[in-house]
Amino acid sequence: MRLVPPSFARPLFVAVLAGLVGCANDPQYLPAPAVMDAGVVDMTTGMRSQAKAQLALPIKTERDGDLAKREARATALGVTVPYIRIGDLEIEVEWTIKNLDTDRPGQALIELDGANEYYAYDPSMIVLDPDDEEQTPAPGLAGNIPIDVAAGGQVSGLFTEDELREAAIDLDQITRGNINPFRATLTISKNATSFQPLTPPVVGADGMTTQTANGPVIPREAFAELVRVDLVFKPTTHMTLDYTVRARDLRGILHDLLLAAETDKPGELQTFKPAVWTPATAAAARTAAAARTAAAERTAAAERTAAAERTAAAER
Repeated sequence: MRLVPPSFARPLFVAVLAGLVGCANDPQYLPAPAVMDAGVVDMTTGMRSQAKAQLALPIKTERDGDLAKREARATALGVTVPYIRIGDLEIEVEWTIKNLDTDRPGQALIELDGANEYYAYDPSMIVLDPDDEEQTPAPGLAGNIPIDVAAGGQVSGLFTEDELREAAIDLDQITRGNINPFRATLTISKNATSFQPLTPPVVGADGMTTQTANGPVIPREAFAELVRVDLVFKPTTHMTLDYTVRARDLRGILHDLLLAAETDKPGELQTFKPAVWTPATAAAARTAAAARTAAAERTAAAERTAAAERTAAAER
């Protein structure tokens, strides 16, 4: 995530107009459907509000010829090949935070998450270990860096193309690859040429977690790209967040009408229904906990039996 000096921040209305002209590889600008407003104190809980937003990319329906080629390539590779792949789009997110409190400076966090055509990533839904009440919350795909905002001030910045590419690959590794979210997000993978899917983690009675290779390696040409950008806004004072998604369409898959296609030509947009990802780790952890409990019960039973035998022997 990079901050942008105010003099270089692109006005959002200019961004919208810029999306109407230019060649296929020029950026297309997708403005936020609404300004995000957060940081208001709940009088009941005393907690400050957070705001969440989603922006789905207006992607044209897949043509029969492209589908046939994709299925043939999937057969050749032995892995699922998504419709929207890494390299089809280059995405950035421009944003501007405004502190509506003119008396107090504050801080804000912007968390970037998202969805590919298979899975959506929502850290608030992820429990890596149901038995650990103090576990560290699952990470976002990008962001969550404190941003200082002066009283009545504003700050602009962006999530870069590199960060969005990294986020897309991390999401694919976490979901299709069963790679731990912390490992995926802390490892630089934007230039990765492949990744090896793993079995769901299994925690043994000794407390050690094991995973093994599971299926063929997924090559870069089968990496899934983001089809939706999700943002979570968490300020410490009353603030707003406005944003624009900027996409370079390298494959010509964005609809010519951009977001207007959602109302004017909805039948020409590809419908994606990504499932909210929940880790197999949770089930594995429950299984491991049950195994540890059963093992402890067997050990206790064996000790009771041995004690009874020693007592009987002494009585004889």
